[in-house]
Amino acid sequence: MAESLICKNNEEKLYHGTSVESARRIMKEGFVPDKKYNWQVKSKEGFVYLSKAYAPFYAMNAQSKSRKRAIVGTCVPKQKLYPEDDFLMRALGKPVYTQEELDKINLESYKFLWKKSLEYMGNASAKPKDIRVMGSQEFDAEGLIMTCDPVVGPENYMICGEYYKSLTKWLYEGKDHMKHPRMHEFMGFK
Repeated sequence: MAESLICKNNEEKLYHGTSVESARRIMKEGFVPDKKYNWQVKSKEGFVYLSKAYAPFYAMNAQSKSRKRAIVGTCVPKQKLYPEDDFLMRALGKPVYTQEELDKINLESYKFLWKKSLEYMGNASAKPKDIRVMGSQEFDAEGLIMTCDPVVGPENYMICGEYYKSLTKWLYEGKDHMKHPRMHEFMGFK
């Protein structure tokens, strides 16, 4: 079971959802930008995407042959954080964008928006060398879609962000997502 994630005062506590195979590699080697992608538009090259809330969702969507997934806990110095692509493109007035449009963006020019990215989307990015890997927790993702199928965006984060943050922490602590105390509330059951 992963320990509670404790970061220094100048660091941000963030999570990365992925396959078990990738998490095990990250625990040995640290983060290395991947050559395989789960999304139609590839993220900015040279960055790792981290979340306060959506690591279970990203893990659920990781390419894997098994239903097991993992959440990697990290600490990143705040001055080394960058905004996440979707937040940045929305801030630039492009909630739907192409690979070409994203590729034209220099993330360095928008580094100052990392705090807003976390505040409004729950996500940020960082260069692999700046991420301190703290631990990893594997879990069975069967039925996870019943408790974690968000539309990642500022509206969802504003309404459900606290739930998704608590679910991320719950899974990272090695607990069963189906036993999360807010699951029934989230699913509309009493």
